[in-house]
Amino acid sequence: MSNDIKSLIRINNNNIERSVEVLVKAFRNYPLFQYYFPTESIREKISNYVLSFAVYSGISYGEVYATSPNMEGIAVWIPSNNYPLTFWKLLRSVPISKIFGLGRYGGSKMKNFNEYIDSVHQRLVPFKHWFLQAIGVAPRFQGKGYASELLRPMLSKIDKEQIPCYLETIDKKNVSIYEHFGFEIIDKSIVPETRFTNWAMLRKSP
Repeated sequence: MSNDIKSLIRINNNNIERSVEVLVKAFRNYPLFQYYFPTESIREKISNYVLSFAVYSGISYGEVYATSPNMEGIAVWIPSNNYPLTFWKLLRSVPISKIFGLGRYGGSKMKNFNEYIDSVHQRLVPFKHWFLQAIGVAPRFQGKGYASELLRPMLSKIDKEQIPCYLETIDKKNVSIYEHFGFEIIDKSIVPETRFTNWAMLRKSP
């Protein structure tokens, strides 16, 4: 398995919709979407809009990679100088149809959650770092090492830059997975007005 970033496929505007589809499948049972959008038809639409935001903005202001042309998995990385993304940066990177769609189907329900997560992020890591904003592997490819193929080349690149990497998760089973890649828990808190625990994790620079 290569740790060279060239082993991955850089996502651009030519394959962006396919990459969103992969993430939508990967996040189909994501607890956050199920909590705020119990109706399956609405949840499918919302997940597409939310994940489109991540991929479109990631292409413009960060780096988005797939494991191969088959797109078994997708990862979105944002450098700290572009996080959090301003409203104007979102307008310049995300199609207006996606912005209106998110609003139409109730994306504002997650506003308080997102604001809390962002506040924790900014409080804990006010220094230069990379942010692993999203990573997902299509269900039929899960458990076959594709997450590792996505993570290792970029983490190797980040190590060479000698800066840390940050992520957060609300899924407890992900914590041990990220620990395997060198991330450590730096904060654990209950997201206000929800039943979710947020694990903030940092991979220190070499």
